[in-house]
Amino acid sequence: MSDIYPAEDLWLANNSMGAHLRETLLSLPGSEWEKEDYLNLIAQLDEEGHDDFTRVRELLGLATGKDNGWYTLRIGELKAMLALAGGDLDQALAWTEWTMEFNQSVFSAERTNYYRCLQTLLLLSQEEDREPLQYLNAFVRMYGAEAVEAASAALSGEEPFYGLQAVDSDLHAFPAHQSLLKAYEKLQKAKAAYWSK
Repeated sequence: MSDIYPAEDLWLANNSMGAHLRETLLSLPGSEWEKEDYLNLIAQLDEEGHDDFTRVRELLGLATGKDNGWYTLRIGELKAMLALAGGDLDQALAWTEWTMEFNQSVFSAERTNYYRCLQTLLLLSQEEDREPLQYLNAFVRMYGAEAVEAASAALSGEEPFYGLQAVDSDLHAFPAHQSLLKAYEKLQKAKAAYWSK
């Protein structure tokens, strides 16, 4: 059952079909799992048949608001992040390129720049005869120090969940979701008062 969608709408399109994943996915940014566990989550998403184009907020039945990375996050982009956390750089590159191709139109300029930088670093990591540090100054000029730092932290697996904040079980990080829950509660009270007459 969804927190924000009426039961009759769920018959047409179950907007919380991934509710069982909610706690796991929302805790990823603060997680410190074994690398293999991140890769297993990619496999689980595939096994459950979740479409790579699905927005994670819709999968989880959440109203995230537009002011954070959760708003545009799709399953495919999440797979890029999970592959980075799991140390599978080949898979991370494939999903990063997917993300750039299919999400770029909805990304902020900052997020687009980050993914361009990340793609460059992932491509460079595949070339064993090159030393990434020799390109540092050029990358800083091209992408900016902040993007290079964030992409480097993602590449190393230290901070692979760029732009996502960990969210507690009460979802306080999502004021839009809290507002919907309050409105729903108010509506239910009004309905109960009306029907009790």
